[in-house]
Amino acid sequence: MSNSTLYRQELKSRILIAAMQEFKVKGIKSVKMDDIANLLGISKRTLYETYANKEELLYEGVLREEASNDAYMRQFAAKPKHHVMDILAEFYRLQIKNLANINPLFFSDLHKYPRIISFLSEKHKVKEQKSHEFFRKGVEEGYFLGGVDYLIIYRLANAAMQHAMQTQMYKEFDMDRLLRNTIILFIRSICTQKGIAMIDNFEWK
Repeated sequence: MSNSTLYRQELKSRILIAAMQEFKVKGIKSVKMDDIANLLGISKRTLYETYANKEELLYEGVLREEASNDAYMRQFAAKPKHHVMDILAEFYRLQIKNLANINPLFFSDLHKYPRIISFLSEKHKVKEQKSHEFFRKGVEEGYFLGGVDYLIIYRLANAAMQHAMQTQMYKEFDMDRLLRNTIILFIRSICTQKGIAMIDNFEWK
C-alpha cells in the first residue's frame, strides 16, 4: 500500500470520527462542512474531495459505526463461554454506550435523510431474520420459553422502540430508561425462571 493511499484512508477515518462526534453532540443540521474542516485543521477543498457533501459523510459514518458494532458483537457471540443471556446483556451495554450523551436533535435530524433511513430499515430486516436463530438457541439453552412466536415478539419490541423514537420520547426520558422499560421488559416476559434469574442478576450498565 502506497503512502498516499494510506494517508487517504487515515484521513477518511479521521473525518468520519470527528464528524459523527460533532453530529451527535450538536445535531446534524447545526454542523456545517466548514466546521468539520476547521476542527480537523484541513482545507475545505480537501474535505470536499474526500466527501462530496454532508449527506455522503453522514451516510459513510453511519455505515462505519454499524459495521463496527456488528463486528464487535460477532466476536463476542463467537466465544464458547458466552450464552444468549451474556450476548443480550452485552448488546444492551453496547447500545447504552453508543447512545449516551447524544443530542436528541441527532435522531430527529437523521430522519431528514431518506437514504440513511432506508439503509437502517434494511438493517432491521436482516436483524429480524437473524433473531430467529438467537431465540431458538435461547430456548435450547433453557433461558427462553418454548412455544412462543418470537417473530411477533421481535416486531412488537421493535415497534415499541420505533414509536419511542418517532414521538421523541428520548427528549423526556434518557435512552437507558427507555430501553430498560421496553426491550428488557419484553425479554423478561419470554424468559424461563432460569432466564429471569439471569436478568435480575445482571449489571445492565
